[in-house]
Amino acid sequence: MSRMAGYSVSVRRGDIEVTVHAGTVEEALASLGELKRVLEAAEVELRPKAPAAVTVSVKRRGRSETVLAQEIIEAHLLPAGYFSAPRSTADVRDEIQRVSGLRLQSRKVSQALGILYKKGRLRRTGTKGEYRYVAV
Repeated sequence: MSRMAGYSVSVRRGDIEVTVHAGTVEEALASLGELKRVLEAAEVELRPKAPAAVTVSVKRRGRSETVLAQEIIEAHLLPAGYFSAPRSTADVRDEIQRVSGLRLQSRKVSQALGILYKKGRLRRTGTKGEYRYVAV
């Protein structure tokens, strides 16, 4: 098998490599734009799909973190069955960050959990400072 004389240009990003073969330098240079377009399209196609982001409507300025935490818990975590097992404040804070991208203060998440406990939406077990919350 004979090899055709010419030029090859390869571009690699991470695990993706794209190559173009051309007979002349001019053809190789002219195809660089297409090479870049193919590489970018491959990256988009192979990129892991992110889970749908949770949107939190903010109706006024200065929304407190406690209110945001409470809204996310009531709108997303409770309906999804997240509290079917006992959860600590740290667990809930991490889950809020995972579903919404918001890194809230632990104290504010704890306040939101306390409000939901008083409203009868959650039960809690344990002692002060080590409560675990579970759905009613």
